[in-house]
Amino acid sequence: MKKLVVLFTLAFTVFSQAQDNDFRNWGTVNINQKIDEKFNFSSDIQYRTYEDLDQLNQLLLRGGVGYNLTENNNNLLLGYAFVHTRIPVLDDDYTTFNEHRIYQQFNTKHGINKVGLNHRFRFEERLMNDDIYFRFRYQLTATIPLNKPTLQKDAWFIKASNELFLNAIKQNNFDRNRLNVNVGYVLSPTFTVEAGFMKQHVQHQQTNHLQVGLTINNPIIKKPS
Repeated sequence: MKKLVVLFTLAFTVFSQAQDNDFRNWGTVNINQKIDEKFNFSSDIQYRTYEDLDQLNQLLLRGGVGYNLTENNNNLLLGYAFVHTRIPVLDDDYTTFNEHRIYQQFNTKHGINKVGLNHRFRFEERLMNDDIYFRFRYQLTATIPLNKPTLQKDAWFIKASNELFLNAIKQNNFDRNRLNVNVGYVLSPTFTVEAGFMKQHVQHQQTNHLQVGLTINNPIIKKPS
């Protein structure tokens, strides 16, 4: 556990010192709840800031209900997301807008030796500024356990991913690309933590992101007595 604290502290210190106008911080909590053998609920909360942690850029709240086509491999999901965005226009002055998002997702997983591969296909209908926009996303994620054969308790792992965003029904289809590398640790079957670095390319701009995340799988909810 001490090694984990040192890892996150060093990562935060290094990237904080490297901050510039293109630097961002992202904190994420993922919650995955199994409903039964076929259905599951997946949600996440993301708090995204500019250089300073109290300088909010975006707050994202997202959740959806999934259906397993095959056990542990293929999942269809329908979800909704709310995104609140703040963009600086002057010193201590921001313009804000909200986005309501409906999305459909297909997730499929397989492995090559110790490497777990996850393919996520997502189509979004984005309602903002009194208009609707359509976007397609494809994410490929590779997860490699380091000191254990699988992602079990006390396992360290490396997770690398790339996600491509494409606009639909637009002349300029490319929206953005995110390349991400994280180091993680499995605290228990319920809790996993990770931290890492992401580079995002949006049109002609690139931004660097420090990411810290907590994943909660099937939290135990006590029934009232």
